[in-house]
Amino acid sequence: MASTTEAIAYRSARQVPRRRAEHVMRQDVVVGLIGAAVAMLLFLLVDLGAGVPLRTPAMLGNALDAREAAITTTVVLGYTAVHVAGFVLFGLAVSGLFAIAEREKRVLALIFMLGCCVAAAFVMMVYGLSQWVRDAMTPWVFLAGHVLAGTAVVVALFYFHRRLLGEFPTSAE
Repeated sequence: MASTTEAIAYRSARQVPRRRAEHVMRQDVVVGLIGAAVAMLLFLLVDLGAGVPLRTPAMLGNALDAREAAITTTVVLGYTAVHVAGFVLFGLAVSGLFAIAEREKRVLALIFMLGCCVAAAFVMMVYGLSQWVRDAMTPWVFLAGHVLAGTAVVVALFYFHRRLLGEFPTSAE
């Protein structure tokens, strides 16, 4: 029969990975929220400058279900929820890769290559979206918003995983 000390040690050892997973999940969500907030703030500033607040989320929300462009609370909140969920899922995926990279530095090279592929796919998506809603939005604003958001996500990831920044140059070895 296990002693009380052994049982406590077993329980605490079992809880360490759970705490680590919860910590990583919290970081993932924060990283995604930072990216979403940066993109949404730029779109809001551009829309305010044009004199039509919330035009971008309304237009993109209407594009999701192919209705006429109307700025309504339901459409703006619906698109905002989709936008935030997308960024949080992206944060979960990327931050999870960074957590793996802390254990195996060669994964950093994979993250870089994957980032390049995602960037290329994103540029194609921006082009396709700009052709679809070309009258309402310039692709440069959309691209700039998400480039700034991507930069904020990378900065947040390296903030949470500071040690990896120094290991990046040697990650392909």
